[in-house]
Order: sequence, then structure tokens, then C-alpha cells
Amino acid sequence: MGLLSKFFGSKKQEKQNDNQKDLEDMRELLKREKKNKPPENTNDVRIGMGVSFNISSDENENYGLSISSSPVGVSTGSTATDFYVYEWFIKNTGEIFYVGKGRGDRYKVFHERAYEAEKIREIYDTDSRFVGTGLTEEQAIELEDKEITRILNETNDRLTNRIIPLFTKRGNGYDRSPNTPELQFETASYLYASEIDEHYFGIKSRSFDEVKYENLKAVVFITRNVQDEISIIYGGKLDKYQSETIALLSANGNKILKSKYAKSVTAWIYIGDDYVTNYEIGQGQALEKLGRNIPTYHLIDVWKLLKEKFGEVETVSTEEIPINPIHNRVPLKDIKNLYDWDKGFDEGMPYWEKGDKERKTGNLERAIELFDIARYNGYNAPALYRSYAMTYRKLKDYDNEIEIIDEAIERLRSEKINVNETRTMELKERREKALALKQKQNSSER
Repeated sequence: MGLLSKFFGSKKQEKQNDNQKDLEDMRELLKREKKNKPPENTNDVRIGMGVSFNISSDENENYGLSISSSPVGVSTGSTATDFYVYEWFIKNTGEIFYVGKGRGDRYKVFHERAYEAEKIREIYDTDSRFVGTGLTEEQAIELEDKEITRILNETNDRLTNRIIPLFTKRGNGYDRSPNTPELQFETASYLYASEIDEHYFGIKSRSFDEVKYENLKAVVFITRNVQDEISIIYGGKLDKYQSETIALLSANGNKILKSKYAKSVTAWIYIGDDYVTNYEIGQGQALEKLGRNIPTYHLIDVWKLLKEKFGEVETVSTEEIPINPIHNRVPLKDIKNLYDWDKGFDEGMPYWEKGDKERKTGNLERAIELFDIARYNGYNAPALYRSYAMTYRKLKDYDNEIEIIDEAIERLRSEKINVNETRTMELKERREKALALKQKQNSSER
């Protein structure tokens, strides 16, 4: 899987409200692909995500590996021969902004999931044309793939198609606009516009608000796109900046809230950046729910202001709080299917599902028993560890909550494919809260 990380790690992320992809989604996609396409006596291996690996050998047993991108379209199994491939374009510029396949009047009806494309059709004078007609579904899929590849390799048109062939010279229009300022060490990033936003709708990136201490009374930390920021802005030491900021806020009577729309919230602190359109949507919701906009700061700016105002602060290290969990979980090295994720998923997930139902009905001890069985059978998913942590928190068993979170973080780090940094950060934030609760618990027992 190390090879996969090189390709998927370099692909630009698609625009999503949460801007992140859960590890489970990747694994589930691979798992479904495996089940839908059982192995045959061939060296051509399809692994999903539009990638095909072909392993070849000559008579001297010299092996070679070739990698190709399979078409992005999804077959419905139709046997009809009246499929076509179409594209939408802006009349006065000729710019193509969407490519699709279909039958009947598909080319002219409203596309509910093509939000940006429909927004372009609403604002601009657009038209459609056929790239090919009278096709089988497989032929249409192949032609759609070739046309998307041609546009991205031979033109500067910004496509709004969410899924594109893997090995194109450039991405679609969901990348950051080239006009977005580059990331710098200990410098706040920008709420950025995508190429689509800027090119078609005139949306520009914007800086975070200037930090005012009086607005830090009750803050919410927001984790968005942090992969590049961790290494560049935080120099690989995000934990240091976040823990120092939290410590400085807490030591001076400021509250850290969970809900970004809590009535008492005074500021949002972004750990990473985000699309400016997502920020505007969030502010619109705040206006509806709270009747006001929320000052929005970047963590690095808040950290700088607090350090300047209060100086150094001591942060509580893990080593200062002894963790003594008592449980019957088998050691990680002894669980079944440790290196077979698919089998572990099949044998363990049903127990997690049963356990989570027990958790939701308040049968916490039984829930833990079922989570242990799921884990023993090899189920390794963030969902399991979230359920574990929530259950231990409800039991006020902070020692076990901290230990199970540590295990989750370690397993995520050991994965050979790209890991969602947001998921890791959420676990770390939960761990910090559990440590604080344990420290409070220890103090009350003295």
C-alpha cells in the first residue's frame, strides 16, 4: 500500500463541507471493489478508485508493474445502445465546465448533484453539445473519460466534475486558486477560493479576522483542512501550538465550547484553512441561529496574541498524570485478522453495531464487552474507537478512555495509506479533555 500513498497523497482534495475523507470511506471503497470484482486468473488487478495495476513477467521471471487509470463513470448494467456523451459550455467564451453521459433528455435536465455546474448555468448564457451518440453504456463511459482527460490535458477550462481520471496533467477546478497566498511558518493561512469560485463567480480568498482578546471569552476550535498546514505553518508541531493556546485560554478564565453555534460563543478558532464559501455558509447559519456573525480567527494568530499578552505557560504533560486502566482487552498483537482488514471488518463490525446500540440505550458495560469482541475479531475503524471513548467517558473511566484513544491514534499512524489528519486531531482533542477530567477527578479524590 506504500505505492498507493504516493498517488493518493498527491491528488488534490475535492470540495466537501467537511473537506476531509474518513479512513473508513477509503477502506470501504476498496472493500466494495474487491467484493464486486472477485479475483480471476489474471495479472490485471483493479483496486478501485479508478486505478488498475498490471503485473507482467518475461521468460526470465523479470517482473514489471504498469499502472493505468480506469474510466471514472459507473456502469448501471444497461444493455441500451442510445447512450451519449455531452458537455455544457459557456456560449461567449466556449469554455467547457461539465462533461457527462446519459440517455433521453439527461443533457438538458437539472443536475441536483452538480451544484457548481448548475450555478454556472443560472448565471451565464450556456449551451450543450454532444461529443458522441448512439453508444453502449461502456462506450459512453470510455468516451466521457477520454473527453475529461482531453480537456484537463489540452485546455485551461475549469471543469466542475467532482470525479476525474486519476492520471491527468492537472486537477479539476476545486483546487485552491493560484492567487491564494502560499503557506508560511507561523503565519495564518487564508480562507481560500477554489479556481471555480474565483473564475466563474468572482469569489476571492480572504484573511482571517484580526484577533481581539475580548472575543476569546468562549471559543470553539474548528478543524478543517490541515494536512499541509501541520508541516508548514506549525513546523510539524501542531500539538505544541494547540496545547499552549488551550492552556493560556483556560488559565485566564476563557471557555472552550463544543458547538460552533452555542449561544455564548464569542469566536471561532480555525486550526486549518477552509473554502471561503464554507466560511460564508457557516456565518449565514450563525446569523440565522444566533442573530449575529462570529469573529473568526486562525490558531496561529490567537497563539501569538496570547503569548504576547501573558508570556509562557506551563502545559500539563501526559507524563505528569499517571494512567492506570483496568480492563480485559487482549493485547493488540493477539487480536485476530490483525493484517487482514477485510476479514476483520466482516467478523468484527456486527459486534460493534450491536455494541453501539447497547451504548445508545445506556447498557454501557455490555457495550464495552461487545466492542472488545469486535476489536478482538480485527475490526479496526475510527467508528469503533469513537464508540469506545464515548462509553468510557460516560462511565467516567478516563484511564481507559485515554488508553483506547492512544491505541486508535497509533493504529491510524501505522496505516500505509493516507490518514485523515482531522480524525487524528479529533482524537487528540478528546484525549486532552479526558486528561483534564482525570486531573479534576484526581483532585477531588484527594
